[in-house]
Amino acid sequence: MVDQSDRVLFEDPRGTVTLHRMPDQSIQASHPISLEPALIARVLSGMQVQERQRTLQEMLGGSASALPVFSPEEVQFLTPRITKALTTASTGEAVSFQVTSPRQNTGRLEHAVIETTTGSLYAYGLSLYVTLAQYRHAPTQANTDGLAHRKLPDSSNLSNRTLSFTPSLAQRSDTFNRSTGGSSTDRFLVIDYQLLQQTAPAAATTTEQPAPQVERAAQPREPLAGVTPPNTPSRTAEPLAQREAEIRTLKDLVVKKDLELEIIRKELQSVRKQLDNQKRKPAR
Repeated sequence: MVDQSDRVLFEDPRGTVTLHRMPDQSIQASHPISLEPALIARVLSGMQVQERQRTLQEMLGGSASALPVFSPEEVQFLTPRITKALTTASTGEAVSFQVTSPRQNTGRLEHAVIETTTGSLYAYGLSLYVTLAQYRHAPTQANTDGLAHRKLPDSSNLSNRTLSFTPSLAQRSDTFNRSTGGSSTDRFLVIDYQLLQQTAPAAATTTEQPAPQVERAAQPREPLAGVTPPNTPSRTAEPLAQREAEIRTLKDLVVKKDLELEIIRKELQSVRKQLDNQKRKPAR
């Protein structure tokens, strides 16, 4: 449910993207901020959940495999809308998202089961702070077989799952600027998007899909004041080192030429002296 203080930016049957006030107003996010859609797509595609298993289960069947939080269609839906929301958010606002999709492999049911995934994110410094509040939650009928078989309701579907990010090099472990509030089942990630931009997007190319041309045309990119593109140092480091090597080589060549010129000058002086001596002998 959307709070009355939230600003709804996008809403349709596939999901919603809103801006909401962060509970912890001591955190001043780096908003508004302009990030590349390809970067946001890599962030969404790299989020994974893995089910926790007991030791006996791991011994018998092995550990559960990690699953992507968002499908390629959901990444395609969220990427342009989150990118646009970050350019309009204020320092005290975070971007909330919600996507709904029919449950896979439900068979030929008369009424499809709708699953909901929700979360939020905000930028601080060179990192994105992402919170996952719900993961493919679907309303189920209450279990009335008896008290012994009843389970506590888990609207998040995350109480027995962990959240991780791929590539792990871009995932940070600090939670210094984590916003307070939320549920105990919320899962939290800190992603260094500068490191993410420097890593090869091999894993993201299989899931990323280009955003529709209409949405791209409706989203002018705004320059990010005071932020240098993170790839600039790596691109200029090699040319600078090459230039320094060339300068040293030129200096060595200049010194060598000076020595050669000095030797030639002395040889010319010697030849002149010999010619002068030869001219003087016939005159005598």
